[in-house]
Amino acid sequence: MTDPQPNSRPTLQPLQETPGGSPTFIVSDLHLGSPYCHHRPFLAWLATLPATAPLILNGDIIDDPGQALGPEHQAVLQCLIAESQQRSLIWVHGNHDDDLALGDTGRIQFVRHWTIGQRLLIVHGDDLDEVMPRHQLFKRFFKIVHRLRVKLGYPDVHVAQYAKKWGLLYRVLNQHVARKALRVARAQGFAAVTCGHTHSAMDLHEGEVRYLNTGAWTEEPHHFITVTPDEIQLCVYQSPAP
Repeated sequence: MTDPQPNSRPTLQPLQETPGGSPTFIVSDLHLGSPYCHHRPFLAWLATLPATAPLILNGDIIDDPGQALGPEHQAVLQCLIAESQQRSLIWVHGNHDDDLALGDTGRIQFVRHWTIGQRLLIVHGDDLDEVMPRHQLFKRFFKIVHRLRVKLGYPDVHVAQYAKKWGLLYRVLNQHVARKALRVARAQGFAAVTCGHTHSAMDLHEGEVRYLNTGAWTEEPHHFITVTPDEIQLCVYQSPAP
């Protein structure tokens, strides 16, 4: 973005790409503003990155754009804005990013999707999800059940983490998004595709095309992708011992 206006809504730019020779880091689903966001491990991970390495935020970095961030989570956002002054920082649109309105966004670039040559297509994955949008009534019921469980004393975890207890349902969603992502990547000639959205880290091949999912920073383990000229790798960040 160039010269953003105060409180302006970020403009999504056309498809662009990161040069294939640059080492790149990819994360998704930080959900700043959520009580389940693991912002301290994220900041610790961010501090380990090489100073000029490109960083791609693959959607849902803020949980609810309509709610103000608390001081600690606002500090993470300001840190990302500051990082955009020293490294290429790409923010790929996710479903939680609808109606996102920020003030000064530094040099963050807001896009619908991103590529690294023909090696990797980067999309959040909500546009590939036809399961949850078709079942909004069930989704609302599921959230009510989850909140009731918390009130009854069950562990207070992110709803996506609770959903993983419903193994069949969660597998259907994960496999649905993965299949559609692989289909899109294959049709467009990409060797691999990565998504977030489902909060479930994955790394699988279907024929010659690879699908990776970076999970979420609302539960452990915390995943990220590294892209070097030689390989694409799904990694786990191990937080330093206290």
